[in-house]
Amino acid sequence: MSTFFIFMDHILGLDFPWIVEFMLSNLIWVAVLSVMMHVLFNGEKFVSAFIFMTFALWLWGDFEGLSGIGFAGAQVLAVYYISKISLLSIVENTPSLRRHLLVISTISGVVMLSAAKIIM
Repeated sequence: MSTFFIFMDHILGLDFPWIVEFMLSNLIWVAVLSVMMHVLFNGEKFVSAFIFMTFALWLWGDFEGLSGIGFAGAQVLAVYYISKISLLSIVENTPSLRRHLLVISTISGVVMLSAAKIIM
């Protein structure tokens, strides 16, 4: 069964111990997504952006499983572009890093695509 529907089943069933365990077992992803949403939205609308992006990522994966249409590449690209925008906005706003924008962009792209290849 898919992550979104499993999560909604436990939410509607008020299964709080499972929800806490789910959150604690995925702390790295909660932290990564939190940082990306904070950087992308400059700290504004953080909670709504975090919830929206979480459910969007879950639904992309669920659509693939339910329909058979593969979006693994789309998920990789979505995470790639979100992380790229976050990193490049930090680099552009830091005067000492601004002159190394191209090098940082290239290295981050290679690292992200390599990590996606290893994980997927």
